[in-house]
Amino acid sequence: MAFLEILQQIVDNTQDSIGGIIIGTDGIIVEQYIKENEMMDFQNVGVEYTAIMKSVSDTSQTLGLEGPEQIVVEYRDLIVIVRNINKDYFIMLAIKNSGSMGKARFLIRKNILSLSREF
Repeated sequence: MAFLEILQQIVDNTQDSIGGIIIGTDGIIVEQYIKENEMMDFQNVGVEYTAIMKSVSDTSQTLGLEGPEQIVVEYRDLIVIVRNINKDYFIMLAIKNSGSMGKARFLIRKNILSLSREF
């Protein structure tokens, strides 16, 4: 299954999702799927979360831990879920606070193996 198909499946099956991206640690988006009528700037958000993931990974190494598997940030109106696919790529999903974070995390986890096979 291709990246776009996987993103569509995750986004479309998560209530109140906005969209998702697959992005490299270099900040370059590999694939994105954004629902119609949504205005989020995934390019800038992705670049910022790339920096956050790198910072957390660096901190983890300093502490003698493996890097983070997943980071979830809850804002007033938005939830951003970032999960590693492998050491060079991760998936990011944005959902409205009214959405189902648990289902989103489940669908991402369920598709991680398929995503990793695409690289």
